[in-house]
Amino acid sequence: MIRRTLLLAALGLAVVACEGAKGPAGAPGRDGTNGQDGQDGTNGTSCTVTDNHDGTHTITCTDGTSVTVSNGATGGNVAIGDFHGAAFLKSSGEYATGKFDVKVTITGATAAADGTLTVDFTAATPGAGGQPVPGIAAITADVAKLVPGTATERASRFVPYITRIETATAGDWPNPAGTTAVQGNTEGNGALTDHGDGSYTYVFATNLANATTEGAPVGYQRNLLHRVSVMIGGHDGPTGEATYDFVPDGSAITTTRNIVQTAACKACHGEEFHGHGGNRLSVENCATCHVPGTADANGGQSLDLAVMIHKIHAGGELASLPGPDGKVWDDPSTPQDESADNGEYAIWGYRNTKHEWWKAEFPAVLANCQKCHTGTGAQVDNWKTNPTRAACGSCHDTVDFATGANHLGGAQADDSGCATCHGATTGWAPIVPAHDWTTKDPRNVPEFDAELSLSAPANGKYYVAGEAPVVTVVLKDKATGTPIDHDLVTGAALGCLPTGCPAPTSPTTFANTAFFVSGPRATRNPVLTTTARAKIEVAAPASWDLSGGAALALKVDSGRDVTLYNQTGGDFVASGTISVTVPPAAFANPAAATPAELAAGLNAIPAFGRRAIAYVEGGRFGIRSRNLGRVYAIQLDPSAVTTAVFGGDTALKMPGGYYPSNTLAFNAAPGAANDRKVTRSAGSITYQLDPVDDLQPGTYVASVEISRLGRVSETNYRTPTVAKVAFQVKTAAVEKPIASNCNSCHQSADGRGFVLDFSRHNKIFSDDAVDQCGACHDYQPGSATGAWLGGHPISKRVHAVHFGSSLFTPLATVAYSNGDPVAGRNWDITFPQDVRNCQACHPDGTSSGTWAARPNRLACWGCHDSEAAKAHMALQTLDPTPANPWSGDEQESCQACH
Repeated sequence: MIRRTLLLAALGLAVVACEGAKGPAGAPGRDGTNGQDGQDGTNGTSCTVTDNHDGTHTITCTDGTSVTVSNGATGGNVAIGDFHGAAFLKSSGEYATGKFDVKVTITGATAAADGTLTVDFTAATPGAGGQPVPGIAAITADVAKLVPGTATERASRFVPYITRIETATAGDWPNPAGTTAVQGNTEGNGALTDHGDGSYTYVFATNLANATTEGAPVGYQRNLLHRVSVMIGGHDGPTGEATYDFVPDGSAITTTRNIVQTAACKACHGEEFHGHGGNRLSVENCATCHVPGTADANGGQSLDLAVMIHKIHAGGELASLPGPDGKVWDDPSTPQDESADNGEYAIWGYRNTKHEWWKAEFPAVLANCQKCHTGTGAQVDNWKTNPTRAACGSCHDTVDFATGANHLGGAQADDSGCATCHGATTGWAPIVPAHDWTTKDPRNVPEFDAELSLSAPANGKYYVAGEAPVVTVVLKDKATGTPIDHDLVTGAALGCLPTGCPAPTSPTTFANTAFFVSGPRATRNPVLTTTARAKIEVAAPASWDLSGGAALALKVDSGRDVTLYNQTGGDFVASGTISVTVPPAAFANPAAATPAELAAGLNAIPAFGRRAIAYVEGGRFGIRSRNLGRVYAIQLDPSAVTTAVFGGDTALKMPGGYYPSNTLAFNAAPGAANDRKVTRSAGSITYQLDPVDDLQPGTYVASVEISRLGRVSETNYRTPTVAKVAFQVKTAAVEKPIASNCNSCHQSADGRGFVLDFSRHNKIFSDDAVDQCGACHDYQPGSATGAWLGGHPISKRVHAVHFGSSLFTPLATVAYSNGDPVAGRNWDITFPQDVRNCQACHPDGTSSGTWAARPNRLACWGCHDSEAAKAHMALQTLDPTPANPWSGDEQESCQACH
C-alpha cells in the first residue's frame, strides 16, 4: 500500500512537471436544436371590479381572492382650474392642511352689573343647511364700548376694555428703544363651554368693571353700546368671526358706529379679506381695536382705523411723500432713487415686520370717498356730514392743524370748527363739490352727450346674412342738451388747461371723431368698417387689358386654411392660398375689362368667394379678406391681375392704422382719404356698415370717442365724449363678456370712479369697460410682422398691468407704446387680493368663464412672463414662421393639457 501510494504520487508529480502552455480557445460550437413547445397553461379565473364610492375599488376573483385598492389620481392635474380660481384657493395652502370656514353667529351677550361678560354663539358650516360644528376648543375675543362724539371731538369712538402696551426695542425704525404705545388687544383665557351641538358659551376673563389701560380705569358705562367679537382659528381648523352690538343695561341701541361695511372691502380685496393671523374678518371687528389713541411704538404712526386705512389706501398719492422733484416712484432707468424723498408711510407689525404702502395707489379715484363709504351702514355718510381733523388729515397729510400750516382755515385745536367751513354742500369749502373730480377740472368734462343707435334688424332681434346695419350718431351739447350741427370737419387740436378752455375754431371743427366696431365679445376684433378690412384697392377708377388672361393668385389671412362648419354636404376646408382665373366670357371686352366685370367674375368663383370679396366703391376696384382667419390679411402673388390691375403690388396688407378707428368728420386736406361709408347731415352722422354675412354669431359693439378741442399734450386736452351700443348678430342670445367686474375696484356704487387716460380715451372703468377698451385692444396685429403697434391685446395688457409688481419684465410685458408713462410705477402695481383668484375679474354668472376653458399664449403671458414660461409657450406652439410669432399661422396646443 505504501509502495502504491508513493508510485501514484510520483506519477502525479511527473504529469505536472510535463504540462505545456494553455492553447487558444476553440471556435464556438454550433447551436443546438430548439426544444419542443411547452404545454398551454390553464385559463385564469375571471375577476370583477366594484366601486366602493369611498375612494376605493375592490377587485374580486372567482378563485376566492380579493383585494381593495385606493383610487389613483387623475393624470395631468394641469388644468387652469387646478391652480387658479376661488375653488383652488379654498382647497390649497392652509385649507389643504386643515383650515376650513365656519359661520359664527353670536346669539346673545350679557354684561352683569359686576362686570361679568358672557357671550353665546354658534358655529356651523357655511351656506344653506349649514351643519353644526362642535368641538371648538379655543377662541379669542374682545369687547369695546362706543363713546359718542362731542362738540370738540366730533367722531364717536370705540374704547377697548382689553389693551396692551407695546414697547419698542432698538432697531431700524424711527423711535428709540423704550418707546411705548397703547394698542387694542384680545383675550382667550376665559371660560369656554362647548354644548356639543355647535353652540357655545364664553365668559370673559376680563371684568368690565375692573378693566384698566395704562393703570387708569377704562370705565364701565352700562348705558353705552358695547360690541363683542368672537374669533376662531385663522391658520388651522375651523375659522370664522362674528360681532354683536348690545347695551348692557338692556336699553335700546340709539348710537352706533357703522361707517364702512365689510362688503365694501371685499368688493376689491375678495372673500379672503382678513388680517392679524387670518381670524379678523370684518371691519366691524377691526374698529374695536384700531381706535384713537392707539399707535405703533416703533414708528409712531396712528393705528386709528380712520387714519390708518386712509393712509394705506392713499399710498403713493399721500401729499407728504413726493420730494422736490415731485416723484413718488423710482425710475429704474436712472441711477438715483427718486422715490418718496420726503419719507414714507410705514407700520412695524408682528415680530417687528415692516409694512409699507407708499408704492400703493387707490384703484378708484382718491377723491372718490363713496368707493368705500357706501352701502346701508348707519354712518355711511359721515365722510361728508361729520368732518374731523383725524379723518381728513389722514389724506391731506401736509396739513398741520396745530400750527395751521397748509390750512387756509388756520390752526384748529379741536373738531368744533370743521363743519363751519366744510359742510356737505355748504360753507366756504363744501366737501362734496371739493371731492367731485368729475366737475372740478374742465379738461375732464366731455363737451357733448352722444347717442348711438342702429337700424333695426328685419326680425327685430338680430342681424342675419344679407343685412348691413347703419349706425347713427347724435351729439348734444352737454350744457344745453341741444343737438349740434353734425356736418363736421377735421381741425387742429386746441386742448384745454385746468384754468379754462379756449373757444373752438368753429362749432363744426373737431379734432377727434373716432368710430369703432368690434366683436364678438369672445375674440374682440375690428369688423364691418373700412379700417377693419384687410384689403388692396386701386388708387383710381380704371379699366384694364386682360386679353392675355385674368389669372389671380393671392394669400388670404396669411394663407392659413379655415374650416367652414355645417356647410351643405358637411364641413369644408377653405384654402387660404388661392389661384383662380376669371373666364374671358366674364368681360364684354377683355382688352378693356371694367371693375364691375372683374369683381363679378371673381366673386362667382367658389374658391375665391369662400375667403375673399371683390368689390367696387366709388368706381375703384378692391379685394378684401372675409376675415375668417385668426389674423386678417391680403397678399397678392405674381399673376396677370396682380400686374395689370395692381401694378405688381405683392406687399402684405392688413387692417390699417395705429388702431382700427374710422374718422367721422370730413377732412378737407388735398388728397385726404375720407371714409366713403360716412354720411354727414345737420341732424346726425350715419355710418353704413358692411354686411354681417361673415361674422360669427355673438354680441358686437359700436363705439365713439369724439372731441372738438382735442388733445395737444398730456396736460393740455379736453377729454373726449365716449359712448357705445351693443348689437346682436345671428343670435338673440347676448354673449357674456370675458371680464365684467371692473366696478368692484374702480368705480363706486353711483357709477363714478376711475377713468384711465382722460387726455386720450376717457376710458370709464365700469363693469362693461371691456366693450370700450376692446375696440382698440383687439387681437389683430398692426404690422406685417405680426406685431402690435399701440393697442396691445386686452387680455395680455390688463393681466400685465394688474400683476405689475410681480412681473419679471413689466415694461416689456405691459408694453406701453411710450415705455413707462409714470417712470417706475409699472414695477409697483400690486393686485389687492390673491392674483390667482381669476373670478375676481371674471365672476361666475356674469362673465363667459373662458378664463378657465380657453387658455392661450396672450392671456397667460400677461402674468407668466418668465423666460421659462415664454419658452414653454413657444415650444407648445406650432409656428411655420417663428420670426413672426403672431402672424396668424400659429397653432397653439394649450388646451391639450390646460
